[in-house]
Amino acid sequence: MSYSVYACLTDAKKVPSIYGAKNQNLIGELSAAIKSELDNLDDYFADTLSPQQNAFEVLKDIVDGRISFPEIPFMYGYVYEKICEYFGVQIFNAEYLWELEEQSAFIPIPFSPDFPHIISIEKAQLKEKKEKFLALQVGSGIGDCDYEEEINDLTYIFDEAIEQSKDLIICTY
Repeated sequence: MSYSVYACLTDAKKVPSIYGAKNQNLIGELSAAIKSELDNLDDYFADTLSPQQNAFEVLKDIVDGRISFPEIPFMYGYVYEKICEYFGVQIFNAEYLWELEEQSAFIPIPFSPDFPHIISIEKAQLKEKKEKFLALQVGSGIGDCDYEEEINDLTYIFDEAIEQSKDLIICTY
């Protein structure tokens, strides 16, 4: 089985602005914009979800500021990822297994003990986190494939975020 690391530049002010907004128009706008991604999540996890559990319901939960399905934290993580991408752009996707630190998000979602493993970094923390992560040794959450290549890719991700002055999420799944 292979793992993937995904990085996205986003806007950490816009992402939390939707959490608890309780705005039906916003739910409609977001669900229309990321409909295919939500449908793909539902298809992929069809055997795991009950009929009332789906990516759209999780999106509604996030906009309404609640967690109705704590038993499927992974779905909140995947929908969070899609929301971050809606407010930004994917800049990286490769077959690695990075778990660089504890999970974090710009909004209060449950985290899966499995995947996705999410790290959210505000632009004010980018230089500090870059230094911390680039100092990691093989086996400290990085380096399972090709340590030098992974460090080069991690450098690229942080340099892009710093240069563009954007917030960053890194997801492993």
